[in-house]
Amino acid sequence: MNTKTAAEKMLETGLFYTPIELGREFACSTVHGDRCIKNMLADATYQIEKTDGPAPRYKMIAINGRKKPIATLQNNALMFKRPSLLAGG
Repeated sequence: MNTKTAAEKMLETGLFYTPIELGREFACSTVHGDRCIKNMLADATYQIEKTDGPAPRYKMIAINGRKKPIATLQNNALMFKRPSLLAGG
């Protein structure tokens, strides 16, 4: 998992994540999830909504002003779902 893939996943699901949940989503450690969230907060490329509380949660709003995941945009451009072999998964 890197920051870009984590950001795309957060944008795709539209859910709020804690570092623990983000780490679990990618089968990584909590430290790695926390590092990705800190990278997103430090980079102006990502627009993130944060909830207050004892365990803050983060939701991806946009990446470079784009509010839809790249996979959705590719599928719309092709007018069909991109084959998984070409999508890298």
